[in-house]
Amino acid sequence: MNGREFPRKAIKSITLSRVNEYVTVSDLMDIYKRLLAYVKPHRWRLCVAILAMFAYSVANSLVSATLYIIVNGLHNKNEVRLDNLPHIPFLSSVAFPVFWIPFIMVGVFFLRGFFDYLSNYQMSNIGIRAIRKVRDDLYRHLVYLSHDFYSRGRTGDFLSRILNDVGQIQGAITDVIVDLVKQPLVILFNIPWVFIWGGKYALFAIVIFPLVAIPITILGKRLRRLTKSMQERTGDITSFIGETLSGFHIVKAFCREEKEIGRFEEINKSVFEYFRKTIKVTIIQRPLIEIMGAVGAAVAVGFGIKYLPPDRFVAFVGSLFIFYEPLKKISKVNSTIQQSIASGQRIFEVLDAKPSIQDKPDAVVFGESVREVVYENISFEYEKGTPVLDGIDIKAKHNEVIAIVGASGSGKTTLVSLLLRFYDPVRGAIKINGRDIRDLTLHSLRNMIGIVSQETVLFNCSIRENIAYGRPDAKLEDIEKAAAIAYADHFIKALPDGYNTQLGERGLKLSGGERQRLAIARALLKDPPILI
Repeated sequence: MNGREFPRKAIKSITLSRVNEYVTVSDLMDIYKRLLAYVKPHRWRLCVAILAMFAYSVANSLVSATLYIIVNGLHNKNEVRLDNLPHIPFLSSVAFPVFWIPFIMVGVFFLRGFFDYLSNYQMSNIGIRAIRKVRDDLYRHLVYLSHDFYSRGRTGDFLSRILNDVGQIQGAITDVIVDLVKQPLVILFNIPWVFIWGGKYALFAIVIFPLVAIPITILGKRLRRLTKSMQERTGDITSFIGETLSGFHIVKAFCREEKEIGRFEEINKSVFEYFRKTIKVTIIQRPLIEIMGAVGAAVAVGFGIKYLPPDRFVAFVGSLFIFYEPLKKISKVNSTIQQSIASGQRIFEVLDAKPSIQDKPDAVVFGESVREVVYENISFEYEKGTPVLDGIDIKAKHNEVIAIVGASGSGKTTLVSLLLRFYDPVRGAIKINGRDIRDLTLHSLRNMIGIVSQETVLFNCSIRENIAYGRPDAKLEDIEKAAAIAYADHFIKALPDGYNTQLGERGLKLSGGERQRLAIARALLKDPPILI
């Protein structure tokens, strides 16, 4: 944006964001590992959850045994006799009254439900704690990034990454871990029962298992590409809405309501198209796996009907259903991982961006009284080869006021931005008391500068808090004094709640002139040695 050059590392990350072909499988796994790193602080919850998943898998595997007992008791009427299981002959002498069947049913499903709840509860806790930490890290990093990063991005896209993308990765942290641990355990504990009930006929069902990976792999790649594109377009929507609502008075003044609505509908339609394709790819995986599983199960059942007794046959069919249900959930895991990796890419593109303006390792804290500010042969360019400032020399002494006058675009804002080190000059140096400002810590440099920007920025809090933004511990009398100097005290006291009046978003409850006066009062209260 604005034709300004972006740091090379950032250019690379934007390229990755737009062109998925540049991303290798190794890169994708690294992204997912970085997401999982947010689980490490919650190891004890994860251990409890995994133990609960283990217990759930054992209880779940007993469901087919419960079906066997029910049908066996139905056939024998008075008792359950385990006398037709050739694979485990030591149980052939076991018998018990049908009276116990209801208690066995309740016990199995109670254990199954309890451990399922415990594992899901712990993993959900891990998930919400992890995404809170991701969101904290992302916001903190965004706040400390330099101005050149923001000059190339859109506020709406950053909001989309903090809200939508971070929310999207919760499934990768919770659902994926649950299913990657729980579902293989369910399959593992259920396989012996499939062979106990079905004998050699179980092989027909088991042999289909490796083929299930084919649609999961093929569709997963397409899903990741669609998800990434959809998230980028969602960022476009957020950005467009923010721009339109912040400038709604201009939209209305120029009678552009219908035009803006049309632009929004066009962007929203493209998001809808990506979303529709994503749903299509996601939903088709489950029926494909069910069909493939049904083929193997149908062959096994076809033989089982002829050769298995009723109790074993019912238990065999039940174990097959239990066996293929985890496969369907694992296919969902693949979808979740692909979508989360797409979100993770966009999150880590921001987290990996480095501020171009940073403290030197040996930067010093400025603690002197400011005697002079000097610009020495300053040159600056946003785009290489296109200078904005060239050979600027300025000297301002203590108690001296200097006005910079020039046409729009002549570099006035750039000139003062260099003093705040929002950017660094290409050539030359800015010195305070003879010391290059690049040798000072950013905090000590900016702490001695007050600024009333061309665009007044107020926050959604009280007038008192806005004026005291640079000095949060300021007393009310000091705030009132600064407001009086800025000719704001009279209209503030005329408000119903005075200095405790809440301004609302961007201070729109006040006129433009009143907002400007509050900004002046804020700068004066800070009482800096340098005022812009």
